Amino acid sequence: MSAAPQAYAPAAAAADLQRQMAAAAAQQGARVAADRARSGFFEVQAYISENPTSLKVLCFCAGLALVGFSLLAIFNPFDFSIVPKDRLCNIYNVFFGLVICICDGKGSWLRACGDLQGNLFRKAYFLASQTGRSLFYVYVGSMTFLLLPGGILSFFNRVTGGALCVLALLMLALDWCGHLCGRDRYNQMGEAQV
Repeated sequence: MSAAPQAYAPAAAAADLQRQMAAAAAQQGARVAADRARSGFFEVQAYISENPTSLKVLCFCAGLALVGFSLLAIFNPFDFSIVPKDRLCNIYNVFFGLVICICDGKGSWLRACGDLQGNLFRKAYFLASQTGRSLFYVYVGSMTFLLLPGGILSFFNRVTGGALCVLALLMLALDWCGHLCGRDRYNQMGEAQV
C-alpha cells in the first residue's frame, strides 16, 4: 500500500507543474492583452483632437447659450405666432447645443456620466477631429444665425450663431495653421493627459 502513494507522487507533481505552467501562460496572455488594449486606447486618444482650454470654455458656453435660448424660444409664453418649423429647428438646436457641450465639456465629468464624450466620438467620429467639429459648429452656427423667430430672441440667435461660426473658424485656424506657431500639434491629446 505504501507503493501506491509513491506511484501517484510523480503524476501529482506533473499535474501541479502543468497547473503552474497554465497559470503562467494565462498571466502572460493577460499581460499581452492588457498591453494591446492600452496601446489601442492610446492610439484612439491620439486621433481625438482637443481644443485649448480657453477655446473649450468658449465653445461650452456657446453650447449652453444655444440650449438656453432654444428652450426659451420653444416655451416662449409671449409669442404665439412661432411657426412649427421654427419650433422644430429650436428642438434640434437644443440637441445640437447638448452635443457641443459634450464635445467640449470636461472629460472627467463626462466619463463619470457613462463616458458620454467617448461614446459620442465613437458614434460620430467626425466630431473627434478638429476639422469635423469645426464644420459641425459652422453648420449649427449658420442655422442658428438664420433662425429668426423675431423679437429679442432674434438678437440672441444671431449672437449665438455668429459666435459659433467665429469659434469654428478659430478651431480651423488652430488645426490647419497651429503648427506654424511653433507648437507641434499641441491640440492633440497625448499620453500625459490620459
